[in-house]
Parts: sequence; C-alpha cells; structure tokens
Amino acid sequence: MKLQQLIERLKKGIKRSVLKKKLFELYPDLDFDIAVEFLKAQGLPIIEKNNIFYLSTSFNNFQDETFCIVDIETNGSKPENSQIIEIGAIKIKNGEIIDTFNELVKTDDIPEFIQEITGITKEMLKNAKSQKEVLKKFKEFIGDAIFVAHDSYFDFNYIKSQLQKEGLGELLNLEICTLTLSKKTIEATRYGLKYLTEELNLPKEQLHRALGDAKTTGRIMLIGFEKLPKNIKKTNDLIEFAKGSRTIKNKVLKKQKKKKH
Repeated sequence: MKLQQLIERLKKGIKRSVLKKKLFELYPDLDFDIAVEFLKAQGLPIIEKNNIFYLSTSFNNFQDETFCIVDIETNGSKPENSQIIEIGAIKIKNGEIIDTFNELVKTDDIPEFIQEITGITKEMLKNAKSQKEVLKKFKEFIGDAIFVAHDSYFDFNYIKSQLQKEGLGELLNLEICTLTLSKKTIEATRYGLKYLTEELNLPKEQLHRALGDAKTTGRIMLIGFEKLPKNIKKTNDLIEFAKGSRTIKNKVLKKQKKKKH
C-alpha cells in the first residue's frame, strides 16, 4: 500500500528529502541512490528535475511513449497453484512495432482442456526454458515501458505473482487495460478479442496463442488512441482515462440507454 501511494505521489513530484524518507521506510537496508535504481529496475520510469523526482509519464506525450503489449497463456487460473506456459509481447512506439518477445515455458502439467484451447502440447513445452528464465528475459524486455493487456488485471497480476514466486522482484510498470480503453472509445457489441477482431475487421491471428493475442491487442490499443478525447495528451492522462471497472458499460449500451430515455 505504501509503495502504491509513493507511485501516485511521484506522478506529481516529490522533493529529494521527502523521497529519501519514504524510501527509507520501504527499504531501510538500501542506500537512497540504490533504492531509486531498484525501483527503476522493477519498471518505474523515475526521473529527476531540479531536485524533484517524478515519473517520466507526467511529461511524456503518450504518442511518444513506448508500450509493451502483453498476453500470457497459463495452465490454470490461480497463480498460486499454476504457472505461465507462454508469454507473447510486442513493443509499440509511434504506432509501429519496434520489438517482439515470444517464449514457451517448460512444464509437465498441462491439462487436456488447456491443450485444446491453446493448441500448446506437452511435446512443445518439454524443451522450453523454465518459468524463471523466461520471466527474467521478459523483465529485461519490458524495461520501464507501459504494460498493456486486454483485461490487464489478470495478465499483470498473474505475471507479478509469478515474478515474486521465482524471486525476481516486483512488476511496477504503469499499466493500461485495453478492455476498459476499448469500452470507452470503440463502439462494439462485445469486447472480447475474438469479437473486436470481427467487428473492427482486424487481421486474424491465432486465438489463445500469446503473440497473436498481443498483436490483436496492440491493434485495438491504436484504434482506441485514435478515438481519445482531445484533452488526453500526456501518458498519465491516458492511464487515468483508461482506468475503470472491467464491467464498465460499453458505448453501444450507453447509446441504447439514452434512446430509451
């Protein structure tokens, strides 16, 4: 909780003396400069201006930001007793894909129904890297980019849990959920990846495979960006706008409700 409060304060700026005190409360064994570098290594884009520390997203125009669009496949829904079996991600900057990440993850445990949904088999995973190896590479890949996923609540928290389980630290990247973003910007009857692909006439990728779903999510994100209100300019503005419940009413339902009245 204290860490989340600190992140919110960094958006507006914190004096060095205040940040030093806050970081000592969180990490009493770490020197101030090391604690700042530690947070940066977990994905927080901290910068210093005139002895005040901020998140760079307070100043960056969102069009110039780097977004890491992520999708995972898992062998169960609860992170405490399951694991990742595939991570796919793309980095987008200025509307273009600038990098790609795609890794299967070794496991002997993959239920039949998961194999049927994803097409990922035990044979495909037997020579894959361990979850720890893949997550270490993924952390290096994402850096301090904005984490983006379709229903990011699941993907972000699942990855965060597995990083902690593997002793690889935190996932502190700022995040955007394209499920809520699309409901606020795109008119559609349903908002799952499959339905948005059809309604928006997007290129068809292999469903329930991580990289394909990440590419589809990236396309939805960019369409959402085109339909943002004009006052959304900075990355922090975008992040705040995209927040909301996963059950937020979509634009079509809102229009229908208005017509009834």
